Amino acid sequence: MKASKKNNNNNISYKNLGIQILRMILSFWIVLDHCLAKPIKNQFIFVFKNRLHVPCFILISYFFSNRTISGRNCIKIKKRFERLLIPYLILPIVIFIINRLCFLFFKITLFGSIFTLYDLIVQFIIGRKIIDVLWFQCYLIWTTLLFVIISFLAKEKYLFIFEHIYLISYILRYSNFNYDFFYKYNPLIRYSIAQFVEVMPMSVSGSVIASLNIIPIIRKNVIKSIYFCCFGLYIIFNFNIFSNVKLFGFGGIILDIGSILLFIIFFLIPFNDIKSSVFKNIIFQITNFTQGIYIFHLLIQNMLNSKFNSIKNGYFSGCIIIYIITYFISFIGEKLTKKTKLVYLFI
Repeated sequence: MKASKKNNNNNISYKNLGIQILRMILSFWIVLDHCLAKPIKNQFIFVFKNRLHVPCFILISYFFSNRTISGRNCIKIKKRFERLLIPYLILPIVIFIINRLCFLFFKITLFGSIFTLYDLIVQFIIGRKIIDVLWFQCYLIWTTLLFVIISFLAKEKYLFIFEHIYLISYILRYSNFNYDFFYKYNPLIRYSIAQFVEVMPMSVSGSVIASLNIIPIIRKNVIKSIYFCCFGLYIIFNFNIFSNVKLFGFGGIILDIGSILLFIIFFLIPFNDIKSSVFKNIIFQITNFTQGIYIFHLLIQNMLNSKFNSIKNGYFSGCIIIYIITYFISFIGEKLTKKTKLVYLFI
């Protein structure tokens, strides 16, 4: 879940501390959303009803990768595909082999099921079956490919094409065509391909915000911009607007606007002015491994369900344990593989 280091047409560094803090919050939010028990989540229904984590992550990814894609930088495009494809292809194969061997020799399954070759093929096609969270990686792979093709074919007119993709996505959602068409299919299809349509606008939004240099423009009056973004969040989440749409999880203009406003708020708050180098180093150290935390958290939950009651029962403390363990797995994995491309499994 890492993006390119710099934004398009300006010198905004990816080492913006506010964005790193936001990424840390979003990654823990995902762990809570997946691992927290439903009765506990119901106590914080506002947070888990308005699931900004995935749309906001997509926005961040395409904001920072826009320079690579729109600039048609073949070297960096190749690196982005390597970063996305290596965990997407290697991890399911490793889990498939380990699981089969454990069942063959010890009659146990480490990951909750005896995966078949069919499961592995399905995983590669739609990003779900063995490791469901890789649907996100699958989405990034296909949309990056689409955006790269558009950029090379349309060149300077690529934003015009993006705007039409944005519009078509909303038409498919708010006509309820997307929901009605995919609802009849297997849940694996519903919660992969159908969700692609739902989150597509955030990929376009990230690219457009970067291309039009919107951040430097609104930075000219930081206080007012932050105030209006916060006021905007209050309005869209406290008034029942744009709600007449059936969704599979991450769609709707409310989540789209909310993700954009949240992104802008964290970008504008001057966290970089904090003088404590220790605090900054801690934040950057944690967010270096956002990808590993995202990829491994459900695997760790499945493996440790029988070991920790706090994880089995979906307590908040169990989510913290999962987050810490996945962080250290990613940290150690990065140290062991940093001289190889397998490092993309963890960072």
